Amino acid sequence: MTVEVSCRGLRSRTINRRAFLETTVSAGMVGLSLPTLLGRRAQADEQQQFLKDTAVIQVWLGGGPTHFETYDPKPNAPPEYRGPFQPISTCLPGVQICELLPRHAKILDRVAVLRSVDVGSSGHDVGMYICTTGKRIKNQPSTGSYVAKIRSARPSNLPPYVHLGFTQTANLVFVPNFKAHYLGGAYDPFYVYDDPASDKFRVPNLQLADGVTLDRVGDRRSLLQGFDTARRNFEASAAAESVDDFTRAALEIATGSQAREAFDLSRENEQTRQRYGMHRWGQSCLLARRLVEAGMPFVTVNFDPHSYTFDMHGNVKGGMQSAGPRMDAAIPALVEDLYERGLDKRVLLIVWGEFGRTPKVNKSAGRDHWGAVMSVLLAGGGLRVGQVIGSSTSKGEVPQDRPLKPYDVLATMYRHLGIDPQTAFPDHSGRPVPLLYEGDVISELV
Repeated sequence: MTVEVSCRGLRSRTINRRAFLETTVSAGMVGLSLPTLLGRRAQADEQQQFLKDTAVIQVWLGGGPTHFETYDPKPNAPPEYRGPFQPISTCLPGVQICELLPRHAKILDRVAVLRSVDVGSSGHDVGMYICTTGKRIKNQPSTGSYVAKIRSARPSNLPPYVHLGFTQTANLVFVPNFKAHYLGGAYDPFYVYDDPASDKFRVPNLQLADGVTLDRVGDRRSLLQGFDTARRNFEASAAAESVDDFTRAALEIATGSQAREAFDLSRENEQTRQRYGMHRWGQSCLLARRLVEAGMPFVTVNFDPHSYTFDMHGNVKGGMQSAGPRMDAAIPALVEDLYERGLDKRVLLIVWGEFGRTPKVNKSAGRDHWGAVMSVLLAGGGLRVGQVIGSSTSKGEVPQDRPLKPYDVLATMYRHLGIDPQTAFPDHSGRPVPLLYEGDVISELV
């Protein structure tokens, strides 16, 4: 696979500024060019400095995964509660998970499972607001957008926040939960829509337009020197120098090798690709590993590209027989790679959705929304892994001990990133809003 890079309007080695600033290299936003994007990022508070070279991969199990058929089986519950599958033992003595996850069972010593997370809502929207933004209301910045803004002071030729998954026009109710909102569109994710498992996979945001090749772009310094008279007139203004910096940074992303190589899955050997699974979920997780390894601080892998994958109101058996094996290839392979490649201190993996599923199987042989308890998997981040924290009751109804909230997961995440969760940014009304209003670092993990 070859990842191409794109700038609209590059027709010769001498181009005008307007043509370049109208480049199609974007971060998935309508009408916002990459130079403009980089310019807006530079408006971040200069005092907001990143403290660590750390990263997060968030695997989003859209729709709300069942805790019974994943990480918290209830083999001793009545049949209508325990569901259609049996538990299996894991490498942790006395700990069992669903039989659909045999590879998970082998790597449980490298993860921590939270079995007592109470979301506090059984609605898709509110559950997503809470987990992906840390707030209970809509139109709040996503955690990835906060990271993009806070880390924007760091010079980089890579986008700081990437979303792998559905297109911006699909599932419009839920897409906004991954966006920047009042932080500004510059901190929206860099969307990658294509299926990385496809032979035709490409990153449209980095693709040269109108048949322009990297050879035609040529030397970047010469290209910048080739701007027309309008550019020289523009240089009379005080803003010229900063805009030129953003233009150069945009061109570096567009024509440099760092971003293109990070997105280039053909650089992985076939054995590694097969280990992750030759499907969208597996190759997206592999791509996420490549991106954080290259230096991107936040990547969301969305396992819900076009429909509510884990929203199994009917036939939970058939649904999990489809989703389980894909999940059981992608996530363990990612966990293994984080540790084997020495990324387990620098990169934190969070695997979760917006809630759990009802304890009792319904008349359609499915499970409905259940915000009272869900399971969350964490790995890496220098955390104390190889443990299960908390438990739910015998029928999986509510937390039994060590009740936790999504805010606690996010507080632990921000600790890993070296970010104070009380850091505040003004909303549209000018009111300072902290990253989190509540939430404590989960002490058992640190």
